Amino acid sequence: MASGSRRSQRSAPEPERRREQIADAALAVLGESGSRGLTHRAVDEAAGLPAGSSSNHFRTREALLEAAAHRHVELDLPPTSDIEDVTETEATLSWEQLRALLLANLDRILDPDGRDLLIARYELALESTRRPSLHEVMDDSRQRFVALAEMVLRASGCQDPESHARQLIALMDGITVDQLQHTTPSLDRPGIESLLDRFLATC
Repeated sequence: MASGSRRSQRSAPEPERRREQIADAALAVLGESGSRGLTHRAVDEAAGLPAGSSSNHFRTREALLEAAAHRHVELDLPPTSDIEDVTETEATLSWEQLRALLLANLDRILDPDGRDLLIARYELALESTRRPSLHEVMDDSRQRFVALAEMVLRASGCQDPESHARQLIALMDGITVDQLQHTTPSLDRPGIESLLDRFLATC
């Protein structure tokens, strides 16, 4: 999958590659400087592009935010290899496999190398509360994650995968915020695992 993705990027038209480059830079700015730091000039500098490049592709700041949100979805979805086995009609997941899959996804999200991307997600979420068009993008993104969670829970034999999927996404969001803020005290690894175990026991 990864090599195919790289090939598709190389074969993409130049305008498409440039828009992706700008969206990546917008995410970097959001992660490093917050939404207040998101300007066309800051994005041009982060992307290493001539002044005016980002505004040529995304005229307004809202368009820039929407591009960042769409790109975030592409980068934030779990790798296909992690979930492809449970897309089969007859696929089943044991409790241990489900637990391992969820913890691996949390580890991926909380990887220190992806901290800026995680911060950018919450900057976009806050901006979406004031921008209907951006809210639509973020809501669609969340629904995709809920659908993915429902699919995985259904494969594990959960009795009410639809309701539990929404609860699981809310739980994962709470854990990521707790870990991102590094509050005192925040959950340690055993605490995270215990919380997840208690949730799965209700499924």
